[in-house]
Amino acid sequence: MLLSKTIDQKFNDLRTILKNKSRDSIKMDAHGGNTILFVYPPNEENFYLSRMKKDYPEAYYIDLSKIFIKYIDLIGYENFIEVYEEYKSEPEKLFKSESSTQDLYNLILDEIKKATGKNKMAIIVRAGILYGTGIENISIMEESTVFQMKLPLIIMYPASISEENKLKFLNCRRASGYRAITI
Repeated sequence: MLLSKTIDQKFNDLRTILKNKSRDSIKMDAHGGNTILFVYPPNEENFYLSRMKKDYPEAYYIDLSKIFIKYIDLIGYENFIEVYEEYKSEPEKLFKSESSTQDLYNLILDEIKKATGKNKMAIIVRAGILYGTGIENISIMEESTVFQMKLPLIIMYPASISEENKLKFLNCRRASGYRAITI
């Protein structure tokens, strides 16, 4: 069951999980996953991000908005606009292509691998950028790279809790907390 908590309660919960739970215990609580969804109201993202950086300054921050810009720069803005128009009804073909290693999805995975290589806790920020790309947070959670990480992947997750006690990504899309511990 999801409950509304204060920012201090959420950060205390995160600290407790990271300090006291073993890797196996995290995976058991996360239904076999190795991810923590750190939920916060989308309109308070900057506040939560500042607090996360203050509490975990040594973490490896993966800013999806910067990766998105890098992706557009790689293929060129004009080319991006042209291809986006062609695939806007099937955005996953543009952002998560099975035939390309230079898509947005693989750029994200590359950053997760860099964090692992540096033995740092990876924290994904600005996850709202994924909305409309066809890339689901659950896809990232289920990657073998994430399963093999020594430390859990933390996704700062802009969402709300509906009246039915369901998680809603960006307050508008039903989300899956499966394969993750939700704070």
